[in-house]
Amino acid sequence: MSPGIARGRPRVTRREALAALGALALGACASRTGRDVLESDAETARLVDGVIGVDIHSHAAGAGGRRTPTYDLAARMREGRITAVCLQHASDGPVLRRDPQNRVVVTRQPEPGELWRLTQSRLAWFDGIVRDQGLRRALARGDLEAAHRDRAPAIVQTIEGCQFMEGRLERIGEVHSRGVRHLQLVHFLKSELGDNQTEVPTQGGLTPLGRDVIAECNRLGVVVDVAHGTIALVEGAARASRTPLVLSHSNLASRTPDPFSRLISADHGRLVVSTGGLVGIWASPGFMTLSRYVDGVARAAEALGVDHVGLGTDNSGFGQSQAVWADYADFPAVVQLLRRAGFSPADIAKLAGGNYVRVFNQSVPAAA
Repeated sequence: MSPGIARGRPRVTRREALAALGALALGACASRTGRDVLESDAETARLVDGVIGVDIHSHAAGAGGRRTPTYDLAARMREGRITAVCLQHASDGPVLRRDPQNRVVVTRQPEPGELWRLTQSRLAWFDGIVRDQGLRRALARGDLEAAHRDRAPAIVQTIEGCQFMEGRLERIGEVHSRGVRHLQLVHFLKSELGDNQTEVPTQGGLTPLGRDVIAECNRLGVVVDVAHGTIALVEGAARASRTPLVLSHSNLASRTPDPFSRLISADHGRLVVSTGGLVGIWASPGFMTLSRYVDGVARAAEALGVDHVGLGTDNSGFGQSQAVWADYADFPAVVQLLRRAGFSPADIAKLAGGNYVRVFNQSVPAAA
């Protein structure tokens, strides 16, 4: 923290001081779309080309459950020059619905085998979008850097919630063999792996099976994601994992989070940081504007450290509401706003994707 600029005034952080200067310097070229930015702001365009951009939590283009992709994801990624998206389906999707307030609720218990059949069908969907749109899969250490070098849009194939396991640990190996390199332990449906934020906690955080799943992810080379988990689950995961944790999509609460809130406290986030991991900031419609979203990224970086924050939009994961940043063609606008917030090019490279690249490379093995 820097001292206040005058006696009697509030203390001002270094980032806030730089942001004021940055807003003056960049105000004339602030643009609405990614294309506008690339055409009108040469410095931001050069920076976009130099960073490895990664959205660490996304259901874009119908990945969550559509039979065919709803748009050309690869084309939008190329237009915005973003390198990779952690693309996923929710393994408990068939038993979830949105209520009239657009909140996710569990409506029933799944039939035996139902969620495993769903996951098999979604794995085939991922095979199709990779084949038909010319996407790469990031599978091994260095793949994200190679995708950036080659200007080849890539996905990190992900599953949100391990309910597809149905208690069978060997299924982690089966989805790994199909390209999955990032697994979120819990989602909305009550899980045998531990407690989630939106249900009454009854398991004391992480269960023995949850520890076994983390050990299997560490062994195979899969990023461990603790989003939706209670703080007690994250405590257990931090002790259990040999690799850094990711909490892929949430926001820091301004006060103690309400019961069953999906927001996290700074202490919750610091547990993830203690493993060397990162927290992805959620592009919730509650932010209202892209500028406010980037302010949320900046607040998280101030609280957790610039080495431990990333972008986790939940693109297409809000039901009828769109994520604030819903089109990867607008990645340059995000980078421009990070500049306006006062971040240096080196720090923008970390926040935009570099922090995730580091965790990915620490979690997965080198190519055989």
